[in-house]
Amino acid sequence: MEKNQNMDGTNEFYSTRLRAGRRTYFFNVKMTKKGEKYMVLNEIRKKDDGSFERTRIMIFEEDIYGFLNKFKETFDVMTGARNEGGQK
Repeated sequence: MEKNQNMDGTNEFYSTRLRAGRRTYFFNVKMTKKGEKYMVLNEIRKKDDGSFERTRIMIFEEDIYGFLNKFKETFDVMTGARNEGGQK
């Protein structure tokens, strides 16, 4: 994907979204001016009054594997994968 220079001085390398009813999730990979990569997860939620609420999480490159491991662990609990697959 082409790099886009944003107003905040970061370069965006990747961007995709997931629409889920009243919620839209954005997944972005950016790079700081110092050359450090990070991921931004945004949730935009339409409220009953028609306004929007935004939640943002930033995950830095040095934390990405720990985040992925905990995400997968939580995913497995939510989907029952741990019980079905015989995992602990």
